[in-house]
Amino acid sequence: MSVLIQNEETDYTLSPPHESCWITVDTVSVYIRRTDEGVAIDLFPKGREMNDSLAGAWTTFAEADLGEEA
Repeated sequence: MSVLIQNEETDYTLSPPHESCWITVDTVSVYIRRTDEGVAIDLFPKGREMNDSLAGAWTTFAEADLGEEA
């Protein structure tokens, strides 16, 4: 089972039951993680993923649920 499901040319979905994946963009490693309550993203220098992240963001599924389809 693939970790990422391709929906469009550059549009992907993190496939259940996978909880996380790493994506490399040039010199940045992007760690995307599904949690029980939402999604967390951390950015690391490529090759230094065991260090503290440079930046991060997270949101809950409730915050993202606008009650309507986009």
